[in-house]
Amino acid sequence: MITTEKHSIPLPRKLRAHIELADPVTWISPSIVCFCGAIASGPAGGFSFSSLRDVGLAALGALMCGPLGTGFSQSINDYFDRDLDAINDPERPIPAGLVSLNEARLNWLALGAVTMIISLLLGSPWIVLLALLGIVLSVLYSMPPVKLKQNFWFGPPAVGIGYVSCSWIAGHLIFASLTWQSFLVALINGGLATGLLFLNDIKSVEGDRQLGMKSLTVAIGVQQTLIIAFATVNVFQIALMVLAFLWGHIWVALFILLALVVPIYSQIKLYQEPTHKNFVRYILSSNPFVALIQFISAFVVGGYFG
Repeated sequence: MITTEKHSIPLPRKLRAHIELADPVTWISPSIVCFCGAIASGPAGGFSFSSLRDVGLAALGALMCGPLGTGFSQSINDYFDRDLDAINDPERPIPAGLVSLNEARLNWLALGAVTMIISLLLGSPWIVLLALLGIVLSVLYSMPPVKLKQNFWFGPPAVGIGYVSCSWIAGHLIFASLTWQSFLVALINGGLATGLLFLNDIKSVEGDRQLGMKSLTVAIGVQQTLIIAFATVNVFQIALMVLAFLWGHIWVALFILLALVVPIYSQIKLYQEPTHKNFVRYILSSNPFVALIQFISAFVVGGYFG
């Protein structure tokens, strides 16, 4: 039940609630991936670490993809999932009564508008189209009647493409024309993110059941969801490992193999006992490798390793 009682909320708490609505923890991955896309454009005619202008443009792209674009996605998702959050996460700003529905609408409208303004400033029509695609995917993911998140085969891929693949491609296009190698790696990293997103269904299974949301976990159960999530992550890591090997970067392929092997124990523990503690253990054992793989694959695509 969403709180409707009228009470005065101090301005600093109100501002913090608006930031919480955009869920800052989710900004990290798209921002990092945008920088990876910039690196993938390569030092020859692309991104240069020694250029303050290039670093500034990459930071502007990361701002567009992370706090603004992803913030829009999280904000509009909270708006349309307010009843679900009242069950799964009642401390979120809307069910907690910290942000009214009108204020929430203004929040995501402002974030979406500024996202599009930044895309125009970056100067490429392709970046504008990518920003628009991200906005559209976010709306379709959360807003009825489409609400892609209701379909477990469409929801996670939509987020993986919108958060990761589009962010990578945008980062690349800020500095150079997109190469097929960069596009392929962007898609693979989006697929990798999709596998991790399947795990999110596990955290909200109770609220999903109560509101009739047909998430993957509701449809097939926790352990079967874990199998699909682990398989998706591993398949895309293997694809990246094979690419690295075919492109002659043996040590990169070996590192990705290590990233496959290290989380196996925590995967088994989470499958045997799907508790919050084991969930956190798996995330801590796998996510650092995922981030490193994204950076290393960007340096490979950019030609930094020869």
